[in-house]
Amino acid sequence: MNLTERAYSIREKTNFTPSFIFYDIDGAVALRLRGYYPPYSFRAALKYVVEGFYKEEALRAYMERADPPGKFELEDLNSQLFFDKPPYALDRSRFKAEKPLIVFFEQKSCHACDILHTEPLGDPGVLDLIEKFQVVQLDIEADDPVLTPKGENLTARKWSKKLGISYAPVLVFFDQSGREIIRLDSVTGLHRLQGVMRYVLSGTYKKYPTYLEYRFGRIDAY
Repeated sequence: MNLTERAYSIREKTNFTPSFIFYDIDGAVALRLRGYYPPYSFRAALKYVVEGFYKEEALRAYMERADPPGKFELEDLNSQLFFDKPPYALDRSRFKAEKPLIVFFEQKSCHACDILHTEPLGDPGVLDLIEKFQVVQLDIEADDPVLTPKGENLTARKWSKKLGISYAPVLVFFDQSGREIIRLDSVTGLHRLQGVMRYVLSGTYKKYPTYLEYRFGRIDAY
């Protein structure tokens, strides 16, 4: 099948750059990586594919068996006034919520998480937009109970694994009915975060199922 680069990227849902898709020798997708990963994690991902571990286990499980990366100065999650406090009752399966939801999946001693909280989350424009969401922060290594948007009783650890989250930070956006709209992986810049929040708040995702289509649609409109 002959596709343009744009059509191919839309088909593969590579909303952001950089995005890496690793294929096995049969042409099947072995792994997808979205966003910037530090050298330690990227090397581990390469080994995960090259040595065939993707056939046996999830990337997160594989990385948890490896030697841990170096520790950072901050030993706890970053706090924000806009984060909801527990209990985390996020069920939207029975009744629609008033606001869309952002779940910040993070972990302790996370340099990329520190950058997220220092840079884009310190911007007044971002803070104005984020007030229009329900916002929750979860530790992907914690056993805190969560009632998920689909009404499942899970721990933060089990839910993040079920969503295929193997690295922090990841921001997952849900609509008022609990359907996942989009996620932001790894370090996120100011303009990208603002753009995605507007994409969700405006309801444009209903017309453009991927953020990439939304961006191209806006460009083509001029």
